[in-house]
Amino acid sequence: MLDSLRSDPSDAAATEAVARALHALTRSELVVLKRLAQLRARTVPGLDWEELLNEALLRALDGSRVWPREVSLVAFLAGIMRSLVDGRVTQRRRLAERTLACHAATLSASPEDELHARQCLAAINRFFADDPDVLQLLAGLADHYLGGRGRGAPPLPQHRHDAARKRLARAILRGQLDGFLP
Repeated sequence: MLDSLRSDPSDAAATEAVARALHALTRSELVVLKRLAQLRARTVPGLDWEELLNEALLRALDGSRVWPREVSLVAFLAGIMRSLVDGRVTQRRRLAERTLACHAATLSASPEDELHARQCLAAINRFFADDPDVLQLLAGLADHYLGGRGRGAPPLPQHRHDAARKRLARAILRGQLDGFLP
């Protein structure tokens, strides 16, 4: 039925043909569009499915998205909705990356904070001088958080790593490090 409405001889249907085709959509086609909009909108928090469907319809009607003759109108609108959602996801990801980059820049430690952290690390290393696994764990953590990005010693096997973390955590929780820290 929709093929008869596509009277435009060019590769894309005219805006008027899109409007006629929208008017001719069956109830089942409208339900399909609604369900597609609901599924797509779920992937973007805060995006209402009706808003998504209306935006797709608007773009089809205003000519900013051109309806190819060989594609059904439902598939065309579904593609517009997919594109809109992908654009929103990309936009949110870029915003999150910029926010994290700005936040990381503001969190850079002052020289005094870095000196204090190094003194605390040295004190903890003295406390665990007889525990090579905890020392290796601490060296890896310090290397990672103080700019080395993991170029130190090879990682411990998982069971030794877990045991060393538990020993370190118990010492902290029991307050055993209190006398060692500056």
